Amino acid sequence: MENKLTFRYAERKDVPLILQFIKDLAEYEKMLDEVVADEATLEEWIFGQKKAEVIFAMEEGKEVGFALFFPTFLPFWGEQVSI
Repeated sequence: MENKLTFRYAERKDVPLILQFIKDLAEYEKMLDEVVADEATLEEWIFGQKKAEVIFAMEEGKEVGFALFFPTFLPFWGEQVSI
């Protein structure tokens, strides 16, 4: 049976998982000692201030990847926006 990849937006309750994905990426890049983000900071900026969004890649109901993105450039206008 073929695994189907789906996606879902992160919710406030996902903050610990978001931080874990960030740390896992940093560890892979050998930069774990540079991670200063914590759950409170992520919760404030992603869900409080709404300055970023996170989506999870899901396989068989489990989060297997993530993307954290923030809008700062409008490609159709060809300019950066302030956040």
